[in-house]
Amino acid sequence: MNILEGAAKTGGKILKSSVENNGNFLFLSAAAGWALASLAQTIGLITNKEIGKEEKKFLVPQEILDGTFNIATYAAVTIPIMKCASKMATKKMPDNKQAIEGARTLAAIAGGVVSSNIITPVLRNKSSVVIKKLMEKKDLTPPPPEIYDGRTYPNFKSKQPLTMQNYINFTRTMQNSGSLKI
Repeated sequence: MNILEGAAKTGGKILKSSVENNGNFLFLSAAAGWALASLAQTIGLITNKEIGKEEKKFLVPQEILDGTFNIATYAAVTIPIMKCASKMATKKMPDNKQAIEGARTLAAIAGGVVSSNIITPVLRNKSSVVIKKLMEKKDLTPPPPEIYDGRTYPNFKSKQPLTMQNYINFTRTMQNSGSLKI
């Protein structure tokens, strides 16, 4: 059996399971939707010509991490909830397949709501704090420019950043600058 036949066989089993079990179908389609949405967002960021290379270096990994968090937390939360709901429904109504399916479907919905609206944002925020602290430890401040680059005023005696206060101080040293009001 080659790879394509194996993938088709596995895909057929998943599809058959999904048709027989609405909860599984909901779970798989939500996970696939998040994966495709994250992939589309990442490709959009990569191909957008209006976003600079420096921004892309940050945004592309962030989007990949965000998609990974979404899918991982959805799976980590929803699968145990679905198993628990299925066991509870089986104990209460062992012969009622429709009730068991309904419990699994509701569990898939509840898992999606809890993971995407509560757990994922918390994890994303915590991870961004950790990443920010790691980045702050590195000295990412570029050296001062040797030539005029538009961000510093070229005639300052020492290369000073172009801030309003530095500009006001500079204009005070110039002739006819006494009437400058900002």
